[in-house]
Amino acid sequence: MTEDQLIEALADLEHDRWARWQRYLHGKCVGHGIPDDLWLRWERQIATPYADLVEREKESDRKEARRTVGLLRELGLLKEIGVPRETRAL
Repeated sequence: MTEDQLIEALADLEHDRWARWQRYLHGKCVGHGIPDDLWLRWERQIATPYADLVEREKESDRKEARRTVGLLRELGLLKEIGVPRETRAL
């Protein structure tokens, strides 16, 4: 598995984690002052699998995944499982 593949897998997991937490919160927060536009956007994102998110939304999850990969690399754990760094074109 490459680093980019790991980031995508972790981003998918991050979206699922976020969606489950938001679903729980939305069940507790009805009528508690969340603006309608945010509520509707988050409800749509909660119901959307990671693979179907727009690129901007996926990038938000990738940002969190990159933080995790950075920590794993710092701890030396990625080297142990053989995840090579990707070279990214800017």
